[in-house]
Parts: sequence; structure tokens; C-alpha cells
Amino acid sequence: MRILASLLLAAALGPASAAVVTFDSYAPRYAYSGSIETDGLRFSAPCADCVGVEDRPPTDLDGLPLPGAFNGTPTLLYGSDPLSIAATDGSAFYLDRLDLGLSWYVPDIDVGSTITVTYQLVGGGTGSVSAVLDRSYSTLVIGQDVLGASISGGRGFGYISLDNVVVNTVPEPESTGLAVVALLGAGVAWWRRRAPSRGARP
Repeated sequence: MRILASLLLAAALGPASAAVVTFDSYAPRYAYSGSIETDGLRFSAPCADCVGVEDRPPTDLDGLPLPGAFNGTPTLLYGSDPLSIAATDGSAFYLDRLDLGLSWYVPDIDVGSTITVTYQLVGGGTGSVSAVLDRSYSTLVIGQDVLGASISGGRGFGYISLDNVVVNTVPEPESTGLAVVALLGAGVAWWRRRAPSRGARP
């Protein structure tokens, strides 16, 4: 019975819609604006030209290397707080984890500053998780169903790099209802098989 119920529940809910937002396919790169949208999420900051995606190590205006987080793939860079994260259609989503690191123009004095991810919980209220940033990536684990999130701190000046945002969609209420109906149906079928027939002899 337990195995049947588990199978029915999985069928009703369907497979998890997992995704890792890596910014690898985002275009145009190096075109900074107030927000970008990719893989069902919107990333926005309170300025007209401080959010963009780059695929090269941090460099100065002359192309000379600067210290900063870079993993060899495209990443989102932002230069103004807070960076907001929301689903493009306004729906809830499961925010699992994300990678953050200090990028270009962050002065040495800001290395070791604390960054905080604050999130709005689906059931009401808020939560937060913090980490100390340096010029490599730190993984912040959230693991919550959220309506949105915002990122603040980590430095007084310069850009922060964001990558590998791991999310899942939250099942719709209709899907949850189907799962309950499926479990009830399985329970009724099991009870009928176990119950003795009215015409059977004791």
C-alpha cells in the first residue's frame, strides 16, 4: 500500500521542475540595464545600468586583470543593492541555493564583508541567510518555497557576481489536490480488497 501511494503521489505531482540558472545562454552580454530575465527568473536592481552578464574574468578599463570571482562561465554582475529575484510570472518557487562572490572594483577593505539573502516565504513571513564574501564564490543555501528574494551587502562599492541559482517550481494547488484524490482512491481500493465479502462464510 505504501509503495502504491508513493507511486500515485509522484504521478499526481509530476516530476520536479528543477533548474540551475547559470546565465550561460543569456544574451546580450555586456549590455547593462536595470534588470535581466532568463530561465523564468527576473533579476533587478534599483538603477538603470547596474545588472549585466559577462563571460570573462574581471578586468579594468584597459583590459588588465583584476581580482574577483570567476568560474570560467558567464555570470551575472550587479553594482547596486538590493538585487531582487522573482519569477517572471509572479509565481512562487523553491529557492535551493546560489553562488555569490566579489567581482571587479571591490576594494580590498571590503573583502570579508557580510552579504545577506532575505526571502519572502510562501506561507507568510520572511527568512534570511548570510555569508562572508571574498574574491571566490560562496554558496548560500536557502532551501525554502519563496515568493521572491533580495540580496544586500557584501561590499560598499563595486560589483558582486552571482551564478548557479538552483530553483524548483512549487506545485500548483490543483496538482496537490490531484495528489490527495489519488491517495484517497488508493486507500479505498486497499480497504475494499481487505474487507471480507458480505456473502462469505465466517
